[in-house]
Amino acid sequence: MFTTSFEQNLAAAIEIARSAPSSHNCQPWAVHYSPLSRTGYLAIDRRRALKGLPSLENEMLMSCGIFFQHIEALMRNAGTPLQWVWFDTSHATSPLPGDQDGLICFSPGDLQPTNSEAYSALAEQIRQRHTNRMPYESTQLSALQQYRLQEIFTDSPAHLDIWQDQVSRKQVADLVYQYAALDFADKQAWQETYSFIHFDKDKPVEDGFYLHHLFGKIPAYAEWLFRIGFHPKLNRFTRLLRLPQVMAREFSKLTRQGPQYLALSLAEPSQRNLFLTGMTLARLWLLLQQWGWGIHPLSVLVQHDLPKATLANTLGMTHLPIFFARFGQIKIASDVSPRRHLNSILTID
Repeated sequence: MFTTSFEQNLAAAIEIARSAPSSHNCQPWAVHYSPLSRTGYLAIDRRRALKGLPSLENEMLMSCGIFFQHIEALMRNAGTPLQWVWFDTSHATSPLPGDQDGLICFSPGDLQPTNSEAYSALAEQIRQRHTNRMPYESTQLSALQQYRLQEIFTDSPAHLDIWQDQVSRKQVADLVYQYAALDFADKQAWQETYSFIHFDKDKPVEDGFYLHHLFGKIPAYAEWLFRIGFHPKLNRFTRLLRLPQVMAREFSKLTRQGPQYLALSLAEPSQRNLFLTGMTLARLWLLLQQWGWGIHPLSVLVQHDLPKATLANTLGMTHLPIFFARFGQIKIASDVSPRRHLNSILTID
């Protein structure tokens, strides 16, 4: 039961912020608040965090940063801003559960005037933002739009690069074709990925994704073939048939359409910088959403060491990318992915 407007606003903000993106839609966040001590924390929920590849830790941290950026902005517009610091055991009123790793501690800040109009607009943007893997329009960013995106990163530890040319499209598509099969070839990583795919559309779920989130509407027989052909227990058989290469070729064709790509890189990819990068990425994603543009992360190019280094070298990046995506003006709307219930994210003493 909520006893203060702060708690009510926090719950309302999390209800909206749970639409934040995460790899495989795993939603690896946990929030706790104690009205008695007036302190709370955001942590990575290790029961939900991906661990098939070491590099996935970077994505978990950025996802938590996106999630918290939404909460922080919503609470500010609600007139109950947050004060927050990096997590330290001295800030926690009680030990964290063994399956949680603290990231930040927060407490209520001084009350401010509410901005209902800004709150409603932001809430709608967050709800309408979906990872869009469909083909995009060929529209390119204007110079002013590029400036506004770069402006977001003024005080961020991350660096933003954008490519719009035809040569880059071919280079990225070739790299996707060359390396996309790595996800299928790594048995542990693919087993984890496969566990997040749902094939029964009538069964209620709160995380993961359906095949139509990846490929759009496909015939029932194609879905059945994917379900059987790519089952982890048939991994060896799948590779013998070169099915991963077939998937890589189709993925490469979509990637080549671009029309544009963006990368985020860090000189020092520390836990703190990755979290802050996630917060900045949230703002970039919502600004693109406001313009009617979508983002499709090409995670396979940043989750493995070789393609990540090759990508950076091919595109002339100063530092290794921690996030890479194709983006463009939305042509086909994407479907809503399942989401965790508020009660499984927020606990209040």
